[in-house]
Amino acid sequence: MLLEEGIHCSRLRKGKDVLDATMFQALAMQIEKLMYHVSHAYLQNPADCADAVQETLMKAWQKRHTLRDERQFQPWIIRILRNQCKDMLKKRKRESLFPLEEDTVLQEGPEPAHPVMEAVEKLPPEQKILILLHYREGHSLLQISEEMHLRMGTIKSRMRSARKTLSRTLLIEWEETI
Repeated sequence: MLLEEGIHCSRLRKGKDVLDATMFQALAMQIEKLMYHVSHAYLQNPADCADAVQETLMKAWQKRHTLRDERQFQPWIIRILRNQCKDMLKKRKRESLFPLEEDTVLQEGPEPAHPVMEAVEKLPPEQKILILLHYREGHSLLQISEEMHLRMGTIKSRMRSARKTLSRTLLIEWEETI
């Protein structure tokens, strides 16, 4: 039955690992930049982004037996990464409920130099990821849809909303400078 549907048995093995260490590493390296952009859209801190990506890779390696088709590696690992980032944000929020000691120094990342990038940084993570992937990385909407495992209509709607928000933000900032 699987062969009739065009799925090769070598790519789909229920209960067995589809990826060996070499294949896993090669696929992970191909999407390393994408993983960083996705994590940055959520966490906005380079150190946290690196932690999220590393933790995601460890979880994905441990759960590699759940991946049934190596062609679905990218959406599968991005979903793990998004969940990891959300978990880190929840943990950060819980920890922020406790008062900081006076001698604790908060470190902030570098400020975006360009007003457009400042406006992009203010977008919700779901919109920021799309803007960065489309305009900075040059991904098509179809590629983003496949990478993020979202419907094309969702991608288009979020892009439209992000552009509208960016337009309003930049217009307000421009009017304030006049």
